[in-house]
Amino acid sequence: MFHKNRHFLPAYVFAVMILIGSSMPATGLKKIRRVHEIFDIAFSEYSLHFFGFGLFAALLAWCYYKKSSSVILTRSGLLALSFGFFIEVYQFFLPHRSFSLVDLAVDCAGIVVMLALFWGFVMRREASPFP
Repeated sequence: MFHKNRHFLPAYVFAVMILIGSSMPATGLKKIRRVHEIFDIAFSEYSLHFFGFGLFAALLAWCYYKKSSSVILTRSGLLALSFGFFIEVYQFFLPHRSFSLVDLAVDCAGIVVMLALFWGFVMRREASPFP
């Protein structure tokens, strides 16, 4: 069973990392952001949502692509967005976090952009007759 699903291991590990990160209070992140201006941009809440869920969607797309599954982009995009919604609902019940539709919208934007890049650089290139 694991041999068939070994391509999904990076996506599973990344999902656990997202879950752990979303469970922590945001105060530690604020300390990191104060170190330098570049950290303020790189570790802003919205950039973490955008790139985190975008990368998660790209990892899922890679998994489905390696398994030669159909509707790769739709399946991985909906799964990543569903996980983002689950994370927001989960945060609603944490005392130091909250549910945010803006975060969900940024998750969705990251997912769309990363899957478009995945399509352009991986799927379209393989279908092209020119190397």
